[in-house]
Amino acid sequence: MRASALLLITAACLRAQLIQVETQVAVDASGTVLEITPDLRSRIGLFAEVEDFIYAKWFRSNDSTFILEVAFHKNGVLTRKRSRHGAPELQAFRQDLSERLFKLARPTAMDQSGRTGLIVGQTLMGLSFYGWAIPSLFDLEQDRHVLAAYMLVSAAGFTLPYYLTRNQPVTASQSMLTFYGSTRGILYGLFMKNILAPHAESSPSKVGPSVLASVAGSAAAFHLAGKYKLSIGNAELTGVMGDFGIGLGAATAHLADLWKHDSKKSAAHATMLIMAAGGLGVGSWLSQRESYTRGDAYVMRMSGLLGAQCLTSLAAAISGKKEKSYTIGAVLGATLGIGMGDRLLAKQNFAFSEGVLISCGHIAGGLLAGGLTYLLDTQDRYDEVTYLSTTALGSLAGHVLLYKAFANRRNQQAAAWDRLQIGLAPFNLVTAKPRPQLHSPSFVPPFFLAQWKI
Repeated sequence: MRASALLLITAACLRAQLIQVETQVAVDASGTVLEITPDLRSRIGLFAEVEDFIYAKWFRSNDSTFILEVAFHKNGVLTRKRSRHGAPELQAFRQDLSERLFKLARPTAMDQSGRTGLIVGQTLMGLSFYGWAIPSLFDLEQDRHVLAAYMLVSAAGFTLPYYLTRNQPVTASQSMLTFYGSTRGILYGLFMKNILAPHAESSPSKVGPSVLASVAGSAAAFHLAGKYKLSIGNAELTGVMGDFGIGLGAATAHLADLWKHDSKKSAAHATMLIMAAGGLGVGSWLSQRESYTRGDAYVMRMSGLLGAQCLTSLAAAISGKKEKSYTIGAVLGATLGIGMGDRLLAKQNFAFSEGVLISCGHIAGGLLAGGLTYLLDTQDRYDEVTYLSTTALGSLAGHVLLYKAFANRRNQQAAAWDRLQIGLAPFNLVTAKPRPQLHSPSFVPPFFLAQWKI
């Protein structure tokens, strides 16, 4: 009897030892969050690998260890995964969660650096295009109605973008690409009209596709620039390559004799539209491959034009001024110029002002050479090849001189900073001996050294 009672007492004690008492504890450092819900998990990014997540909780056991319990559905069945951890691991988890919650709650400044440019650009579009194009869709006859419609639509060019972007981020790249989509959309709409309805003569048929393409182009450009977070330089480069695509499409149509026959003009416009899309694709690929500044994009544009100028005159001179030689030279020169420009720009990061000045130097050099040639040609003996050659040489000189000036200045500034050497020795202040007497000199080792190499 006594032995049975002793066995019962021993079994009860063992059972009591096997019972684990767990107390739920907070999962964050502040002690305010008791569990991670599916909504909180999606916002902070924890347990992303767990599918069909339900909750995550922490418990403290009576042996001073901590248990992480993660519940989820697996094959439609409730499943709980429990893992035992020490106090340092719980503390690290709480710190990580608190940092994520702080970043989530911290307000971020809205980037509206491009909002003013966007509104100004669309206001100009309203005054120059939408103001008269949209009323023409309705075949208004009275002058009063036409003028009133123009003023109302032009006002909407300011009011709509101002209202729609009040509480929305607008970057500089979005502003630039939106204006690009608005203007180039007019051309794309014209191409579509000449492809689908080349013989339509009514005002809605002529202007409607351009209006729709312009609005759609501006909206698409705004969305894509924001979605892919394009820098202003990469956005500018994409537009530059799109413009080259239009030019190459027109040249390709000329080489294929698509402009000579009315029945083939639809194919010519289709070629230009396809090449424009291809140019935008190339620009997007280049911008993803490496980063460009806005100044780099301007220089890239002028590099392509410079190549077209040089090879156009060369091809015409070699072929005896045949009609298609000009086009072949322009296409090959533009392609070669873009390729060489991209290679040279790999080591440069031109500022916007520098890119503008290089472009202006290119244009001014060509005009100067053309003007001097015209002054010298007092007897009208020079042909078009001569003028093309001299203007190309002038543009080349203006382009190269300013390009090298800005590139050399940047290299000199970098080299100047390389010649500056600065050294710090803070321990010399600690090890310096104090002066034994008031007027006796003492040596204090230098703790700051600056040296300029000549």
